[in-house]
Amino acid sequence: MIVGLCGCICREEGSRTYINNIKNWCKHWIFCHEYKSFFNVFNIFNIFNIFNTFGRTPKRTPMGFLLHGKYNYVFFTFYIQGKKYRYSTKIKIEKDEWDLAIQRPKARRGDIGKANKKITFELNEYQRFYEKLKSDYKESLTKEIVKTKFDQHFQLAQSVKALTYSDYFDIYIEQKKESQSIKKGSWEAYARIHDAILEMAKTEKTTYYLTGFDSAFFNRFIKFLRVNKEVSDNTLKRKMGFFKSFLNWCVKNGYQTNKAFKQVSIKARETFHVSLKDKEVDTLARLKLDKALDYYKDLFLIGVYSGQRYSDYSRFNRKFIDGNNIVIRAKKTGQFSYIPLNNKLKHLLDKYEWSLKLIASQKFNQHIQKICRIAGFDEVIQIDKFYGNTKVSKDVPRWKLIGSHTARRTFITLSAQRNVPKSLVMQATGIKSYKTLENYTRLDIDKLNLEMFKAWD
Repeated sequence: MIVGLCGCICREEGSRTYINNIKNWCKHWIFCHEYKSFFNVFNIFNIFNIFNTFGRTPKRTPMGFLLHGKYNYVFFTFYIQGKKYRYSTKIKIEKDEWDLAIQRPKARRGDIGKANKKITFELNEYQRFYEKLKSDYKESLTKEIVKTKFDQHFQLAQSVKALTYSDYFDIYIEQKKESQSIKKGSWEAYARIHDAILEMAKTEKTTYYLTGFDSAFFNRFIKFLRVNKEVSDNTLKRKMGFFKSFLNWCVKNGYQTNKAFKQVSIKARETFHVSLKDKEVDTLARLKLDKALDYYKDLFLIGVYSGQRYSDYSRFNRKFIDGNNIVIRAKKTGQFSYIPLNNKLKHLLDKYEWSLKLIASQKFNQHIQKICRIAGFDEVIQIDKFYGNTKVSKDVPRWKLIGSHTARRTFITLSAQRNVPKSLVMQATGIKSYKTLENYTRLDIDKLNLEMFKAWD
């Protein structure tokens, strides 16, 4: 009878009610029945322990996983309006490797541990995606919607193969977007480094996995960017910064154990940055252009007169006025800037009724360079770029080096040349360190020559 009863219980998944009733019956029988045989009492206690073990079966939850079928497939279980449904993940695992209590693979060492960790990651993605569906559809969620969305998202085949670098990268970007912790510009930067990695993988005729990102990979990748993509050291340093952010996320979440990337170091080189001279700013202010270009010229000059980044001065509004200042929190750093509303700045903002039309920064830079070329900023400047130990020099016209950020550099440089205290410049620009301020300030060559000639002539 007992054997038959146990068999019935084993066939009832999650039958906690049955188990509790039997446990209560055993307790009553043991303590109330006039049964004096030690042997039989011992057996009853053993049966009680068996039922206690069943009693530790996890409670029903709105979602979970179970191992089912003779081929040991993992099923995702979920409830909609009190009714239970299953969805096959097509993930297989040995029964001995499945932890019933936590509904996940057991923690192991070695290759088995790595395989179990990968499966755990995949199952967590099912759970995360289901939570998103519940949030999106709320009361209108049905089993049909869940199945359709799961089929589209996981494509059934994904779970039976090892996750590639691209799989993890897609998950990383998706999570970043969902948490709104990644801006469009940063996303584009991530996309460029991702495309470069895929291009090298195509060249090497292989598929990259996280475990393959060792020292040898980084040596090949850096060489590929320098030689094949003509990426200078400064640009390479920025690209590797984005890639390292992704790999740090992998390590933090337990998807990557190879930390070779932490030893990768790219030496930054001093970069020549243009800032406009006083006479060049005046030239722009007086320049006659067609209506479209004139607007972009004015937008650039607003940056010169305010000292802000394009992402900030392009969203100036009357609501930011506080007395004789514009007070704005920088989008990039979150720091406040206190910008004096000088007459030149106020005139331009009033001209457009404090309503500036936004444009992508890349396109804006193209317009600014065209305007500066029309203005005659044709001075040839030698630009040095470093590719490891190789230096490449190139002659570039001055207008080609001017962009939206030149406006901010011009404000800081001209303020320094006019002996405005550094502390005030930092308050106006939201810069918090003197070192950063110095990086923005360009040398006044004319003043340098004047003072040196005085000293040595």
